[in-house]
Amino acid sequence: MEANTHPRDAPSPPIYPRAYLRMIRNVKRGVSTRSRIIDALKQRPLTIKELAELMQLSPSTIRRHLRNMSREGIVLKFKSDGKRLWKLTGVGQAALEEVMA
Repeated sequence: MEANTHPRDAPSPPIYPRAYLRMIRNVKRGVSTRSRIIDALKQRPLTIKELAELMQLSPSTIRRHLRNMSREGIVLKFKSDGKRLWKLTGVGQAALEEVMA
């Protein structure tokens, strides 16, 4: 990465419809962050700390987004080997590519 660029300036993943929440006001940065969380959780379940390190955001920011996403059933917290992991539930608005498939 170049010296003058910040990780948040890197190209972001696509915006996922599941990143739009019904119970809160959706701002561009929040939707973008939730899209990045969804993209990461598509690969495998992760802890808050792992997500924070991967996305270079604070654990409290990740926790807030996961809590909001959990309220709408998009993510689920579970324990495995003493760790609290988060995973996608498959619930929420379908992405366009999933509907068209």
